[in-house]
Amino acid sequence: MNTPDHPFAAEAVTATDGTLRGELTGDLAWDSADQLLDAVRTRLARVPGPSDVRLDCARMTLCDSMGLSALLALHRLVSAAGGRLHLDHRPAFLDRLLLLTGTYEHLTGLPGTAEPAGEIPTEGANGTRIPGS
Repeated sequence: MNTPDHPFAAEAVTATDGTLRGELTGDLAWDSADQLLDAVRTRLARVPGPSDVRLDCARMTLCDSMGLSALLALHRLVSAAGGRLHLDHRPAFLDRLLLLTGTYEHLTGLPGTAEPAGEIPTEGANGTRIPGS
């Protein structure tokens, strides 16, 4: 949820190289996902549209299922426009979400086997292996 302490904001500029560079701040959640999608859609519709979209995620504080859905939709939109979506400076919680949902490689272009240190346990408290890990 978009809380008063973590309001969502997305600022973007098109660089001279044609790349759309954006900074995401706050909670990317059910009540802010459309704001991000609309902002990028508007930029993609311009002629010429951006060659790539680079989103700086360092100041994100939360990404819920609708936020993830928005990132997946952005990936589709940018790919259809012939560009590539880059999620730069991802916080550990975002990498964990992408790994747990099987979308890490799809959204980052990196092998989905990387695990943020200390984020995803592979053993239970009694030393038994957690299924699927």
